[in-house]
Amino acid sequence: MRTLTIAFAMLASAACSSLDRVLAVEPQDLVPALPIESSSANAQLLVNGAIADFDCAFGAYVVLGGLIGEELDESRSIIDRKPFDQRIHTSKDRLYAVSRCDQLGVYGPLQTARVSAERTIRLLDGWSDADVAQRRSLVATMHAYAGYATLLLGEGFCTTVISSPDASGTLVYGREVTRDSAFRVAESHFGVAIALAEELGASAGRDLALVGRARARLDRGDLAAARSDAARVPSGFTQVMTASASTLRRQNRVWEEERASDLLTVGILYRSLADPRVPVTDMRRSGPTRVPIFYEEKYPSAASPIRIASGAEARLILAEAEIATGTAASLENARSIIDGFRARGNQAPLAASDAATLRAALIDQRRRELFLEGQHLGDLIRYDVPFTPPVGAPYPGGGAYGAQRCLLLPDVERDNNPALGD
Repeated sequence: MRTLTIAFAMLASAACSSLDRVLAVEPQDLVPALPIESSSANAQLLVNGAIADFDCAFGAYVVLGGLIGEELDESRSIIDRKPFDQRIHTSKDRLYAVSRCDQLGVYGPLQTARVSAERTIRLLDGWSDADVAQRRSLVATMHAYAGYATLLLGEGFCTTVISSPDASGTLVYGREVTRDSAFRVAESHFGVAIALAEELGASAGRDLALVGRARARLDRGDLAAARSDAARVPSGFTQVMTASASTLRRQNRVWEEERASDLLTVGILYRSLADPRVPVTDMRRSGPTRVPIFYEEKYPSAASPIRIASGAEARLILAEAEIATGTAASLENARSIIDGFRARGNQAPLAASDAATLRAALIDQRRRELFLEGQHLGDLIRYDVPFTPPVGAPYPGGGAYGAQRCLLLPDVERDNNPALGD
């Protein structure tokens, strides 16, 4: 039975009943939202609920993105999961579209997390500082989380829809938008969060939003602006999503899918790196499809947190911007940054500092440093990295590996969103 805390964590999902109708999903375990939303005394509960929605959606995205993006492999041939590991997923697949986050749904959960945060912003904006302690700080937090939910929809999906509540709280259905448009919306949320955090002197909130905006700008190809944001983030900064063994929804999704459900193994590229940032254990057995079982050790328990943003990520963004600048000084600066990461992975310094060498080394360091943090699928798309195993190679569960990278806008959205009509 869910605890009261977890029940409140679900209230934002109740607040997003309009979104549930778009996706034709029956809400699960809902707490009636209107009585809670009517009182400013519940502001912190609303914020906690929106954060909990994001944390669960983020965990599912880490796993599903890892399956598509080579970090993880399926060890069993399960019909509704196989298309993602095999890279042949289509818009008709329902697992990613309408399943709950504790069942590897990502589209509905990410949209719910985004709308939960935006709805909470609207409520906070309607209350005063006298009504809600640290109201502006809570608004900044919600803009940051709305930004990250939107950012992941942009990075992982070929196109998406941004439906948002209006001033009255009614959901206004959005049309299909490009990845770049999603990044711009995310960038706007992060910008508000940064401004508010700086006004309040909240360095942690500012740094979370700075990393997010740098990432969104990197995704858009605005490397100069990304560099400006990344350079402001302290190297030791870290923000994580929390996890707990208390309920399935709160468990670290990688650990649960791998250890508790015995459904995953580490992808072939990550099994023998001898890099402390990618700790793995050879279990010396194979799954039903004869795939060797390797367990990741980055998340050793159900309560292991997953990093959302960090100073390390900011340094990698800074290095990428330096490579793009292309001057001798900037290339040497990029080389110095990358060599620092290589030392963390027991790798020797680079022997050259030309742009091509540095770019390949940067991609490799991102693969290692950001292992199972919801980054690599976006990197595969943005850098157009060749797949491993390659397209056309035999798939252990039957058939061959495909070439589908980004997740398609699901049919359930097209079928139920009136703004997407002919």
